[in-house]
Amino acid sequence: MSSKEFAELLENSILSHDQNVRVQSETQLKKLSNENFLQFAGLLSEVLVDSQVRLEARMLAALTLKNELISKDSIRNQQYKQRWLTLDINAKTQIKANALQALVNAEDRVANSTAQLIAAIADIELPEGQWDELMGIVVANTEPSQPENVKRASLLTLGYICESADASSQALVSASNNILIAIVQGAQSSEPSRFVRLAALNALADSLIFIRNNMEREGERNYLMQVVCEATQTDDTEIQAAAFGCLCKIMHEYYQFMKPYMEQALYALTIATMTSPDDKVASMTVEFWSTICEEEIDIAYEVSQFPQSPLLSYNFALNSLKDVVPNLLNLLTRQNEDPEDDDWNVSMSAGACLQLFAQNCGDYILPPVLEFVEKNITQDNWRSREAAVMAFGSIMDGPSKEQVTMYIDQALPAVLNLTNDESLQVKETASWCIGRVADLVPESIKADTHLPGVVQACLKGLQEHPKVATNCAWTVINLVENLAPLEPSPIYNFYPSLVDGLIKAANRSDNEYSARASAFSALTTLVEWANDAVSETLASISSFVMDKLGQTMQVNETQLSMEDLQNLQELQSNILTVLAAAIRKNSENIDSVADMLMDLFMRLLDKKDSSYIEDDVYYAISALSASMGKKFEKYLELFSPYLVKALTQTESTISVTAVGFIADLSNSLEDDFKKYTTVFMSVLGQMMTNPNARKELKPALLSVFGDIAANIGPDFIMYLDEVMGLCLASQNMKPENGTIEALDYQATVLESVLDAYVGIVAGLAHNPDALFPYVGTIFQFIGIIADDVQLFGVDSTARAAVGLLGDISAIYPDGSIKQFYTQDWLTEFIKRTRSNPNFSESTKNNARWAREQQKRQLLL
Repeated sequence: MSSKEFAELLENSILSHDQNVRVQSETQLKKLSNENFLQFAGLLSEVLVDSQVRLEARMLAALTLKNELISKDSIRNQQYKQRWLTLDINAKTQIKANALQALVNAEDRVANSTAQLIAAIADIELPEGQWDELMGIVVANTEPSQPENVKRASLLTLGYICESADASSQALVSASNNILIAIVQGAQSSEPSRFVRLAALNALADSLIFIRNNMEREGERNYLMQVVCEATQTDDTEIQAAAFGCLCKIMHEYYQFMKPYMEQALYALTIATMTSPDDKVASMTVEFWSTICEEEIDIAYEVSQFPQSPLLSYNFALNSLKDVVPNLLNLLTRQNEDPEDDDWNVSMSAGACLQLFAQNCGDYILPPVLEFVEKNITQDNWRSREAAVMAFGSIMDGPSKEQVTMYIDQALPAVLNLTNDESLQVKETASWCIGRVADLVPESIKADTHLPGVVQACLKGLQEHPKVATNCAWTVINLVENLAPLEPSPIYNFYPSLVDGLIKAANRSDNEYSARASAFSALTTLVEWANDAVSETLASISSFVMDKLGQTMQVNETQLSMEDLQNLQELQSNILTVLAAAIRKNSENIDSVADMLMDLFMRLLDKKDSSYIEDDVYYAISALSASMGKKFEKYLELFSPYLVKALTQTESTISVTAVGFIADLSNSLEDDFKKYTTVFMSVLGQMMTNPNARKELKPALLSVFGDIAANIGPDFIMYLDEVMGLCLASQNMKPENGTIEALDYQATVLESVLDAYVGIVAGLAHNPDALFPYVGTIFQFIGIIADDVQLFGVDSTARAAVGLLGDISAIYPDGSIKQFYTQDWLTEFIKRTRSNPNFSESTKNNARWAREQQKRQLLL
């Protein structure tokens, strides 16, 4: 295919007025990409630099190639990376040369798209030690003598490269001096182009993590801070906002260096700028103080957990409270005029910042806020009333419960009164405020004086504007979850009226602002906390959701518009959530309706488009299997094809849900599950080794192996070698990069390996010979847990790990594994777990049990 023909295809795919032509063009492009990616990529790069081609097609060429190089899905991203790395070097060199040529194009939109493409290639090649000359080229393009468009596009590219790169990228760390030079040249006040300055400041925000060596040198840090502070003083509000955005990120990354800058400039700068008439600028200065609070909250937590921590808090927030908080309170009155306008604004920023100040400063926040509340809560202007309630609701978390409870006792009647306010904004915030009280200080809601009024306000609000209704449903959830555990609990007296009100709210025809979904969520909570005293009320909820589900299944979906179909599926999803909770709660009476329920569930799965509700159907069937126990087996022959189909859809979330169902099923059938083990273990094994499977599948599969092993015992031995191999590979897995997401995923995988080992050890407790070859592997793994701060500090993880130490010892009372219990790290780990004040008593008991077993081993 010639370059000209290819360009026509691209143009037709987005610009043709004929939908058939657009679809046909897209199909041809996809076909070429699949059949000959090298040719496809080359043609895209040729279109990119062809000035005869329509602008839109050139932009599309850059973005299409970028999207063929990177993906948010980590598995597909790795596949794209390998595909690019294996392409012909000369062809790639030409593609990159074309991209660099397009980057300096006078047309900004082409340059913008190309900047993203170059960053995508850099993301693949720089970690591999390739395209070493790129950073030099980009930096050279930012020199003051270069044209404005070249500097702007190159700084944009620099920002994109830093934004997508791994935090540990040596290629960027080694280029930090040049990166900093380029950014400072573009950001300083002598740069005549506002567009270049904006691009430079945005690039700085993305590059901060890579210039740590520079920031640790006082002279370079001083100069950079001077440039950024100067940018906050410009008359250009966009540059001002971008500069304050940089200061936020600098404070986050380099808090420990900020004391002199706060004293000399930043404090006065931000206080003065908080009153800016420009909402974006004011919001960014508020964000600066939010960042300070977040850092100091994190430092306080770190020091409380690890007293030897070198971290030091400068208490910027506490020391600034008298100047910052009054400004925040005034900014609360700059709400959106339109109650339907939910765009983030400076008032919302101020409210979020006030919450962080309360968490950071505790009781010190109370005097200025309460003075503001008292002054404004009865004002004629709705903005003042709404701001007062917002301020009061924002300080629920942080100050002492005794102090807050006392003030709630005084202010709650006034807040309840505002739920009847003529202003929707005031009513919405008042209902939110009551929800905050119920969530964070439930003990302040006295059963005799406050609770009836709170419930009545919720019941009224559930029938009002969807925004108010959503807040009221959330309040009901908080009330039930926090008051139901009390003995005796006052909340059960209100169950009949709450259920009645929520059912009315759940009968809304639409789900605007999630009002209907929130009502169903509240009904689910009522079901989960119901006791025998409200069994009739529970039955009325079950009847309602069954009737409602039946009604939805009588709708002729072929006659619905896309919007109406989505509304129907949302409703069915909400209903199934409540139904699943009702099935679990009412397990002793489920047998009589089980056949009808299974018939309903399979009819839902048989629908032409059931993908939206599949997860919910499987959760409901899981509830049914858990309630019926071994009696659920009668449905397996009919249901297994559905389950196997769901398991094989490894690129969909339904496969993860189906794996969870296998775990529930094995727990329901217990040792009877061994009849089905061969089939399911075969499918599960294939899923585990499928390179295209969703990454969430790995932890789900590892955990389910533990469930199966615990339930079928000795019958698991035939799978032991393969499963232990998978566990060993997973426990030695390294994070794919240094991002928080990658580290969190690794922690999730390790927790799932722990689940697997706990199940395997429990299942093979009476088969020590089969387990013996793997004991060393399990101890190696527990050592990994003990060394990982993120893991050993989690109560459930520590409990399982020390429990495993005790259980393994009990299996081998003959001294054959004594050497594992002589290790110093093991003694320290048990001691640390037993003495952690934040751990539950059951975790500490497990640690004591592990210590007793260790002592016995050492005496053998």
